[in-house]
Amino acid sequence: MSRKKTTAPEKPTAPDLRVVSQVSASVPPASDEPEDAEVLNALELRFVDLRASGHTYEEIATGIDKSTRTCRRWERRPEIASAIKTRSQEQVATARSVLASGMHRASRALVAMADGTSKAEAPRVSAARAVVEVTTRLVEIEEIESRLSELEARQGKQPGGAGFQRRN
Repeated sequence: MSRKKTTAPEKPTAPDLRVVSQVSASVPPASDEPEDAEVLNALELRFVDLRASGHTYEEIATGIDKSTRTCRRWERRPEIASAIKTRSQEQVATARSVLASGMHRASRALVAMADGTSKAEAPRVSAARAVVEVTTRLVEIEEIESRLSELEARQGKQPGGAGFQRRN
């Protein structure tokens, strides 16, 4: 019989939490919530999600057990209006990404149907065409928004612009 050498189990050492606390204090927590989520309660955040998804005041009021008047009043609050705008922009960006990822396949399908290598069925043609057209429009809108933001920023720095300040 061979004897195995046994050693006493090592005592676990406590982790040094000073480093962890320093890192966590310097890095803001990642969150899918808009910045205004800090000032909104759970019910208001639910309202923001529903409103940004296109639900009517009546549908939202029923879903969160509030009146339509409360919903309208909440939407006038700047922090809620800002959160709705942010959430809507996030949803558009997600939709644009999904469409853009499918645009290549849709384009190839259209080409295959056009040259006869694939059967051109009306629903397939319509769907592929819609993906290509909508994605193209979304990209164009994004470019126009970018140009507009750039022009507005420049306008603010020119004489007569809102952000221009004359130095004496």
